[in-house]
Order: sequence, then structure tokens, then C-alpha cells
Amino acid sequence: MKKILLSAFALCSFYAASAQCNPNDYDFGDVEYGVYPDTTVGLTQGCLNEQYDETIWFLVPTDPGALDPTFGGLGATIQSITLVGATYNNNIDISNLGLSLECNPSNCTFVGGGQYCGVVSGIPNLAGDFPVSLNVMATISSIIGELEVPFSFPGYVFTVNDCANPASVEEIASSFDLGAASPNPANQSARIPFSLNSNEKVDFTMVNMVGERVMSKTFAGKRGENSINIDVAELPSGIYLYTVQSGSKKSTRKLVIQH
Repeated sequence: MKKILLSAFALCSFYAASAQCNPNDYDFGDVEYGVYPDTTVGLTQGCLNEQYDETIWFLVPTDPGALDPTFGGLGATIQSITLVGATYNNNIDISNLGLSLECNPSNCTFVGGGQYCGVVSGIPNLAGDFPVSLNVMATISSIIGELEVPFSFPGYVFTVNDCANPASVEEIASSFDLGAASPNPANQSARIPFSLNSNEKVDFTMVNMVGERVMSKTFAGKRGENSINIDVAELPSGIYLYTVQSGSKKSTRKLVIQH
């Protein structure tokens, strides 16, 4: 499911720079569908007010079970996938970040079983970490006829840094260090380590992939090593972003919850 997200994400990006990418420049091997980079590799980070370009290769599936396991084994086939829209945070169109997400062909409809490439391009106008969600409509043929089924695919984060101020970037890196959650994936609880160079108030937030806040805490952090223990037993399985912030310094990482 997560792999198809970026495959469609790549699709929507293709037309903006179709002359700059070749669908056959990436070899998926023997797999039936996939995308590169996937959610594990992630999108290349961008710089505020500087040109951004990211080439993405994808292979569209023919089995609807790749989109949703409940559709698997029914003898159905994906005829095409049509991009409806790309959003970040709480359904804000990604064009508000200064990025162009256009398709080739221009109707944003892509045939199942085909391999494509795309380019995400533009000049980012906001700094931060933005969870990206893609909405697509799959046209599926089945024994009961042709169906149009909507899908929403989260799982990618677009990070924009203020690269014009490297001194600030270095200062943040040296005074604030956010570690990886453990365990990850988590089932019942997780421990999140971080370190500070001074005693400071710390804000902790966690959001899902559509930007909805699912947890927040504020507490006094101490100089040196710190940790946050969170209870995730009641949260749905999925991908989340957790952020620790102290003043202007903040860092974000990904946590997978799997029940």
C-alpha cells in the first residue's frame, strides 16, 4: 500500500519535467509493482526558496490487492489509476508549498502494468516537515463489472530546510539531537530518546499521515540525555511522525505502529 502511494505520487509529478526523466532509467527487476524511492528511502530534502527537483520511478500494479488486501484473490484487475490530488498536513494542496505535481499524460490516468517516471519540482516556500498524502481513483474490472474505488496513500514526508542560514543549522544540530524510537515498529509503547545542551521546556507532538495531531506533551527537559515514553496501544496501526521542539529548535522522525 505504501509503495503504491509514491508510485502515484511520482505519476502526478511526471509532466512537470517529462523531458528530464526516462521511465526505463530504473530497473525494478522481477517485481510486479513498486516505486523508487519508497517510503524507507524517502524524498530528498529541499531548501527554502531554492529550486527543487526529485525524479521518481514507479511500476503500477494490475492486482488491486496491492492497493488493499481486501481486493486480493477476487479475480479483479486494475485497468488504470487516476490521480485526484496530492495534499499535505490536513488536506492542504501541495502546490501551496511551491511544488508542481503534474502528470504525463495530462489527464493523470495511468494504465495498470506500466512503468513510468516523474519529477517533483518547484521552489519550496515553507520550511518544515510535511507529511504527504496522495488521493487516487482506481478503475477496477471485476466479475460484477467496472468499479471506481478511491484510495488515499500516506507515508512520505517532504522536509524543507532553511539552507540559507547554515550557522543556525549547525547550532541546532549541535544543541539538539532526537534519537530513533524504540521499538519501531511499536505495539504497546515506545521510548523516544533526545539530548539537550541546556535545561529547556520541550514540546512533544505526534501526527498521523494526514496531519492530524494524535498526541502532545509539554515538559521540562534537562541538560544531557532525556527520553519520552509514549503509550500507543490505543492508536491505529500506521505511520506517524513525532516531533520534539524546544524554542526554535525541532526535529522530526517516523514511528510505525503495528498491532
